[in-house]
Amino acid sequence: MKNFKNTLIYAFPILVIILLISCSGEDGAVGPSGADGQNGENGIDGNANVTTVLLENTSLIIGDNIFNVNAITQEILDYGAVLVYFRISNKPDLFTDPNFWYSLPFFRDDNRISVYSITQNEIIINANYIEQHDLDIKLVIIAGNNTATSKNSNNEILASLEKNGIDVNNYNQLAEFYNLEE
Repeated sequence: MKNFKNTLIYAFPILVIILLISCSGEDGAVGPSGADGQNGENGIDGNANVTTVLLENTSLIIGDNIFNVNAITQEILDYGAVLVYFRISNKPDLFTDPNFWYSLPFFRDDNRISVYSITQNEIIINANYIEQHDLDIKLVIIAGNNTATSKNSNNEILASLEKNGIDVNNYNQLAEFYNLEE
């Protein structure tokens, strides 16, 4: 009798669980599909590995001009490229067209504007002539492939652009190739 009682104590909960699990009602019919939502506007096509930074209405003094640019990361320095352009934003002078982006280094007679150095979060631009005001400086920052075995991505990026017929000194060609804003 004792064995029968022990068997019932263990068997009854198991039977209840089996009955609860095995019993289910019939599935109902699938309801009708809902109406499609409104389509959103298409965004502007871009390039995920290229960004631009615009330093507007900048003044350059004779010597080194330091600009903080957070988009210049160590990964960009190691595997990418930074191309620098400028234009006169408000007052054209005898030498420059305000509608054209000039690449750095820029030489005109004995006048020079050039990139002195690019480090993490910073670019130093050097000028050797009288103060220049109302410049727009544009940096085109191209991310490289960090799986490369060497840190020559800057040269590889420039060679690839040249292979595609892009003159990196011509901002308009570069902007069209990467679909950048003018």
